[in-house]
Amino acid sequence: MKIASSDILLSSQRVATAKTEAKESLRMWVGDQRPDFEGRQQSRATPGRLRTDAVHFSQAAQQAQPSKQIAPDDAELSPEDQPKMALLVRMIEILTGKKIKLLSPKELSEGMQKAQAQTQEATAALQKAQQAAGQSASAPSERAGYGVEYDAYERHYEAEKTTFAAEGVIQTQDGKTIEFSVNLSMSREFLREQSVSVREGDAKLKDPLVLNFAGNAAELTTTRFNFDIDSDGRLDQVAFVGPNSGFLALDRNHDGAINDGLELFGASTGEGFAELAAYDQDGNQWIDENDPIYQNLRIWSKDAQGNDQLVSLGERGIGAIYLGHVTSPFSLKDSANALVGQIRESGVFLNENGAVGTVQQVDLSA
Repeated sequence: MKIASSDILLSSQRVATAKTEAKESLRMWVGDQRPDFEGRQQSRATPGRLRTDAVHFSQAAQQAQPSKQIAPDDAELSPEDQPKMALLVRMIEILTGKKIKLLSPKELSEGMQKAQAQTQEATAALQKAQQAAGQSASAPSERAGYGVEYDAYERHYEAEKTTFAAEGVIQTQDGKTIEFSVNLSMSREFLREQSVSVREGDAKLKDPLVLNFAGNAAELTTTRFNFDIDSDGRLDQVAFVGPNSGFLALDRNHDGAINDGLELFGASTGEGFAELAAYDQDGNQWIDENDPIYQNLRIWSKDAQGNDQLVSLGERGIGAIYLGHVTSPFSLKDSANALVGQIRESGVFLNENGAVGTVQQVDLSA
């Protein structure tokens, strides 16, 4: 081919962005009562009134996933974070008088999996024995007399897009005319999120089971209420579920009220699904009308005025609760980015009309 003449237009456009966000906080106290770090006393709810300023998460936010997930072996502390973690460990040792061993992410993951399996087995066996003896499935917990809350979060996002376009007219020496148009687009995105959350002593989270009725994940109110979540005889300030959710409860003393965490599932043991599974008498992995406890289970919620409501599963149209569940970590935070709870595990329940809802184990910060 021999080119006689040409008229060529080339163009290119590039857009790139990179953003890194990092947050870190450390709170410690000695004593039975957690200090009011967030100034919640000013907005404490009074009986008969429920504030509805809840933290809401869109469906897109709930389904959002990083484009690259970090494997446990890649989650080692960076050289910059190692001195910070060493300082935190030393402060906890001074505060508690106990020696702290810092585990690697791999050791922690393996240990947690092993401990969780052992805890579930022990809890199920204990609850079956206690149920047969007509006793409570949990025992009151004692306060440690101190608390440590450490949170660190880092998010790095990159995006780049380049477009290239070419068009023109070419005349060859043999009289041919060639017209062309070419477009090329190149793009990439990268998202890395890392978070560390440490709770020691009385700062450890309590995790009851929550049923969701509107197709969304569990939501928590920013207003806190007085409730003995850990069943130690002292009132804690905990967030309550939003209007489209309710705590799964068992009114053990039949007084028409939920008195403490012993009447919820998981608030004392941290294993709500395992506690509930102890009542699956026919072993079909469902709590349904074949199980005697079905008639005694209640959904605990609050109305617009803040009054407690207790309704049975049947009144709510719930036919069965599946005992299978998977880990589904998600942080619930208020407008100041303070942690109010964490979704830990998720499962499903079945309505009488065939519709399916979600049941989640939600860690509440007390």
